[in-house]
Amino acid sequence: KMASQIATPVLFLAVLQTAAAFSSCTPTPTLRAKPAVCMVSASMYEKIEQKLTSGLKPIKLEIVDNSSQHAGHAGVNGRSGETHYAVDIVSNEFEGLRAVQRHQLVYKLLKDEMEGGREAGGIHALEIKARTETEAA
Repeated sequence: KMASQIATPVLFLAVLQTAAAFSSCTPTPTLRAKPAVCMVSASMYEKIEQKLTSGLKPIKLEIVDNSSQHAGHAGVNGRSGETHYAVDIVSNEFEGLRAVQRHQLVYKLLKDEMEGGREAGGIHALEIKARTETEAA
């Protein structure tokens, strides 16, 4: 009986440590019955994907993190990634819009992620390819 009482908290701690390795949170292990709460923030990739998907209902959406190509660049500001992205979006929401208007729409959807740029941990550079379904065919 004693072994099972110890194994559960140890296993729980291992799960928390694994979650912490993939997130920016620091879990607080506890031996109490209640699990510790650890909020895992979404990666920049996930935020871009969620906002562009909900705002543009794309037929195609490709997101590429090009940050590694800019190591040492001023826009990286010492961070290891999530600063430079390229997006290829095919959406009929772009119908009737000029290229500049399409880019403005993307920037508006990603306002929070772009705001402050590198200084605030946001996106420093965003390459946009925005087309309608007809243009992509």
